[in-house]
Amino acid sequence: LTFGTGSSSSSSSSLIARRRRVARAFKSRGLTLHASALDGMMSVLSHERSDEIDIVLQTIIDACKEKNVRIVTQDLLTSVVSDLTKNDKDVIDESMQLLNAFDTPRLHYEPLRKQFTLLSCESKSLFGD
Repeated sequence: LTFGTGSSSSSSSSLIARRRRVARAFKSRGLTLHASALDGMMSVLSHERSDEIDIVLQTIIDACKEKNVRIVTQDLLTSVVSDLTKNDKDVIDESMQLLNAFDTPRLHYEPLRKQFTLLSCESKSLFGD
């Protein structure tokens, strides 16, 4: 699957041909590409260098296949592309959470039942109970 680079003044027939190639690439891998997802896919591919378009397309198709779906929607494509474009900072930011000690419910252990229960307290003190 190769894409022509074409100039900015290329005819609409070359755009239609590219859209067909993208749709066929998904279809050949057993996926149906929703119309809005095809528009999004063309937008994603327009930001890539012409020599990397095939690799990017195959990577996105592989990631869609891993989701175990048959129809690729705009939401799925957005999710897949955002997962593929994450960098180290994004992963670190997602893994860190700030918790407010005053909003977190307390755990209380009940020895007779041998289980924990959540206690909700409206006002918590910095000095304990």
